[in-house]
Amino acid sequence: MSHFVKRVEAYFLSGDPFVQRYAIEMLEETYLVDGDTFLTGLKAVDRGPVSEISSPILPQLMYMPLNEDGLKEVVNRLNSLGKEDKDRPFYTQLLTNADTDLLIQYKNEVRPFVDEKQLEKIVKLPSLTMDELYMELDVVVMYLDRNEYDQGYYDYGKRIIREVIKKGGIESGEVLEELIEARAEEGFHRFNEIFTIYMAGELREETMVPGLVEFFKNDDESDLLLEEVANSLVKIGTDLVVHEVEKVALHGNTYFYTLDVLGRIKTKEAEKALLRLFDQTNDLFAKTLIADYLCHQLSTDAIPKIDALIEQGYDDGLIFLEESLYVNCIMNGIDHPKLAEWRSLLEEIERASIGQEPLQDPEPVSTGEKIGRNDPCPCGSGKKYKKCCL
Repeated sequence: MSHFVKRVEAYFLSGDPFVQRYAIEMLEETYLVDGDTFLTGLKAVDRGPVSEISSPILPQLMYMPLNEDGLKEVVNRLNSLGKEDKDRPFYTQLLTNADTDLLIQYKNEVRPFVDEKQLEKIVKLPSLTMDELYMELDVVVMYLDRNEYDQGYYDYGKRIIREVIKKGGIESGEVLEELIEARAEEGFHRFNEIFTIYMAGELREETMVPGLVEFFKNDDESDLLLEEVANSLVKIGTDLVVHEVEKVALHGNTYFYTLDVLGRIKTKEAEKALLRLFDQTNDLFAKTLIADYLCHQLSTDAIPKIDALIEQGYDDGLIFLEESLYVNCIMNGIDHPKLAEWRSLLEEIERASIGQEPLQDPEPVSTGEKIGRNDPCPCGSGKKYKKCCL
């Protein structure tokens, strides 16, 4: 476990709902956490809300991997939950996302909670030959190319790729050639290109970094492709990735993804790159994103810059920077004179969002269940709310 993860994970059990929520978000899709981090998250779930404005914890744990203890704990909880329990879908999804070897080892235990046909397809993967695995992947690609997007098929395709890599059935040189070919094509990229990008990230070799970064230079790429490019670069996560991404970070309309890469790579080089980009851009949307990502890096050098941005005005339709800066100061032990003011503002906004205590002259606020930024988007896209309809 990295020092950064260990430092942030401790705040999963914070008594401050804003710090707790932000801490879990900070580790989202960093590919640094392990099964023990998930178990810490379960402790936060079991403790329950720390205040009336706490966000649900369980939906935010969906990106975390399960180890053996985690899988057994999830199975135990599912066995004790009623069929209509609101937490049941989340625990079921955690099982569905579990590593293939774990699902095989505990096949009988997970069978009552996972689709039978889906489980059987997963269990048979290690017994398939390399040719059979590629044939299975071709079927998935063909289905996705001909039908509407299907998260289940997409995840299954990724699982096949992981099995191919485990068997040594692909080398980085081959993937690099496919990336170059995909980059040369114009128009819509089919799923075989998107899966090639995913494969590049799973191999985690620096030789593929320039080819991956090239995709960011095309504003017409699909969101799904750019999201996989970003994920793959974060998995590789070296200083070379940071340097190459910084060169194109403010290019065109892809900066939502380039800045995301720099924010999720938790290194000093990534922090320095974000600080430079903050000073370079006058685009308020980009500057607001960078400010938030600097707080996700726990950057103390960024605090006066972000403080000044809040005073000048930022894109508050995108994110509440007061929350980002508040948490950054708390987790760095900085007694900023505006902490109490920010905390009061955040509490007011949270109460308004759940229909408890509206702000003055507000638009009508839904009194339904609050959707967390990291919850699955209610539109059914399969993406997180903050990366979709939010």
